[in-house]
Amino acid sequence: MSVVRCITICALLALVSPAGFGQPLSLEETLRAGEAQSPKLAAQRHMLNSVSEQVGRAAELPDPKLRLGIENVPVTGPDRFRSDRDFMTMRQLGFVQEFPNSAKREARNLRAERLRDVEGANLAAQRRQIQREIASAWLDVHYAEMTVAALQRLAEQFRLQIEAVAAGIARGRQTAAEAFMLRQAFEQANDRMIEQERMVARARIALAGWIGEEAKRPLAAAPDLTRFTHAREELLARLAEQSQLRVFDQREQLARAEVELARSEKKSDWMLEVGYGVRRPNFDNMLTVMVGIDLPWRAERRQERDIASRLAEVEQARAMREDARRMLEAEVRGWLADYDSAQRRIERFEKVLSPLARDRREAAFAAYKGARGDLSGVLEAERAVTETELTLVRALAERAKAWANLNYLYPQDSRQ
Repeated sequence: MSVVRCITICALLALVSPAGFGQPLSLEETLRAGEAQSPKLAAQRHMLNSVSEQVGRAAELPDPKLRLGIENVPVTGPDRFRSDRDFMTMRQLGFVQEFPNSAKREARNLRAERLRDVEGANLAAQRRQIQREIASAWLDVHYAEMTVAALQRLAEQFRLQIEAVAAGIARGRQTAAEAFMLRQAFEQANDRMIEQERMVARARIALAGWIGEEAKRPLAAAPDLTRFTHAREELLARLAEQSQLRVFDQREQLARAEVELARSEKKSDWMLEVGYGVRRPNFDNMLTVMVGIDLPWRAERRQERDIASRLAEVEQARAMREDARRMLEAEVRGWLADYDSAQRRIERFEKVLSPLARDRREAAFAAYKGARGDLSGVLEAERAVTETELTLVRALAERAKAWANLNYLYPQDSRQ
């Protein structure tokens, strides 16, 4: 049985506390619960719903306007403020409708579509980020508890040796100094275990920030960290599909839609106004029909500069995307380097360092039993075994952190 498996079993058996009774909490269940409870994802879904409502609506005509009023009321002379004497005075009832040019309406709708795409890409990117953070929080608890298990084993070994030395003292075969030495080693191990239990508690608190009270449950076995959901060679090859970069792609498309909207300003909008003037009973009623047309002029100082401004935003979005791609590629390569380094260290611990530490412990204990060594050598060898296990756990945790970042880089299923 490998050292990793032994440590894992010890952690699972030793750390089921009264607060954690229940079905073991797997990583996949934690991810589902964290996503379902995430206020950040809920807020982004609402934002996506909000901008989606504007698609189609943005291409519609503006609402018509109703005009009511009175025109040409005398303010001087004997008929001042009378509405029934002067032939020019009339009560006006009108209707106004604006007609933005078709290119502008299409550009507005295109901008709404691109904004929806941006928020959809943001939702996918946030989901990937949250998956990585939740997986890291779950793994932090897992390996913090494995560390406690290793320290518990060390303390238990010292406790058993204390009992053996106490019996030896009673028979005159052991000294009080050896008992004090063991007691000191035992208490030091307990002190380290208290400190590590604090780390476990903090890791549980961090996990509870994602899934609430479910974080108190005991953890299930860790997934196979030697395999990724996606083939290793795809992690860099598919980088352009990564959700974080897709956000920048959609922002560039949004900027291009803003360019088309700016170009549409070079075309004239028009409006129609129909009015009905009431002058009876003294005079005839009147109908008014007016058409208004925008007259874009000096376009080189107005519309062309707006277009140039929007084109600059397109180049900004493109540059930001390239910067994000470079940073993400560097991160992925760094995670791969961390993973490979930790994997090599784990293999060395399992094949070389851990067996050497156990052999040293057995040799020291045999020498002590045969009166060829002292108790300090046994204690030091016992500590060396535990320190080797703790270093192995740290290597496992480093590999797990890199695994979480790489494994949840792309979608795990059909959800986006």
